[in-house]
Amino acid sequence: MVTFRRGRPFELDMGDPEASAAGRLEPGPGYDSAIVSTTPNLQESPAPPIPDSVLEPILADLGLAITALRSRSEDACQVSHAADVATAGAQVGPRGLLLLFAPGAPGSPALAELRNQAWPRFHAVAIYRVRGGSLSRESLSGREDLGTCAGEDGAFLALRRREHVLSKDATVEKFDSNASGWNGEPGGPGYPHFRWMRRLVGSYSGSHTASRILDFGCGAGWVGIEAALRSKGAHLAFFDPSPEMVRIAEGNARESGIADFTGRVGFGEEPPFPAEDEQRYDLVISSGVVSFSPDFEGWMEGLVGTCAPGATLVVGDLHPTSTGMRHRKRNKPLLPVREMNGTPRGPVRQWLEARGYVHEASSGYQLSRPIPQAMFFNETRLKGVLSWPLVGTNALATKLSSALGEDRFDSWVMRFRAPN
Repeated sequence: MVTFRRGRPFELDMGDPEASAAGRLEPGPGYDSAIVSTTPNLQESPAPPIPDSVLEPILADLGLAITALRSRSEDACQVSHAADVATAGAQVGPRGLLLLFAPGAPGSPALAELRNQAWPRFHAVAIYRVRGGSLSRESLSGREDLGTCAGEDGAFLALRRREHVLSKDATVEKFDSNASGWNGEPGGPGYPHFRWMRRLVGSYSGSHTASRILDFGCGAGWVGIEAALRSKGAHLAFFDPSPEMVRIAEGNARESGIADFTGRVGFGEEPPFPAEDEQRYDLVISSGVVSFSPDFEGWMEGLVGTCAPGATLVVGDLHPTSTGMRHRKRNKPLLPVREMNGTPRGPVRQWLEARGYVHEASSGYQLSRPIPQAMFFNETRLKGVLSWPLVGTNALATKLSSALGEDRFDSWVMRFRAPN
């Protein structure tokens, strides 16, 4: 456990930096407030106040002036475990920022533990490090030097409220700005695995042929396209929160020879299909979408509302407690929010079975650590020479997933029959 010394939280008005799909912070309007609180140190003595000379360049990177600082509380804050971290953040507005200061040179595991304590109320989006008079920012897109900074060495963990990181506006901006990155790179060393995953989920309906198919949260559209190619003449519908993703999915469907398709913009909690004058769907597929929702119940209600009586439902997502995911959460303080927000298959199955859905099949897929590391090495160092052997390894393991155990896989997929 990380223990913390007493700190002095203070509040400020803020702009609204947004994490992109790669995790970059972008300045913009909208912050309600922020709390800055000193944290990890084994000492129990009061922490000195954080000087403006340290805060000013950090706030400037967020698009803020030091004059935004409006008050400093003199009440000491004891932070020693997750409940106390949540208490310190209680003053942060819905679109606010929480900065936690760790003096010295805290390593990634220590900051990851602090992040884990703050989750699920807050999600870490960046780390600002002060070291030897220099300031740097770390995000999912990499590290950047921000110039000189006179102050005590340490790290500021910047956290946003989970509901804001997963909000509709943030989701649309994230996917619109990085839509092409979700479309795969034909001919690239990672493309065989990219298409294998989508064919696996798109064909998970088994021998069932459908006349009306819905890709529930389509991304670039490939899962629904794979399903439609197996049901010749079927109508394919798909939607995504991102207009740019829908545009890409429409182009992919057209280029794949799908003649009858409709794309719309919408969210899983309030799906745009079916409209009042439209029928529900006899095959509904959702792959890797529920982990982007801040409202599990609302998202699941939206999902089943699209299924016709007796329909086939295929749903899959990340497995947040796989061996690899657990390792990442212990050692990486900055992770994509969907890795933190992933839902195991158990709660999804229980929710559906409680509403009369009949479970027909389950599989894990995408072998966990160290296979993803081997794939990265293959793609960045070996120019893809091992791409197909690694796809074959994953495909074989998927067939043996019940024997290997669900924690050996980073993703899961299930098939259900809707009640008549």
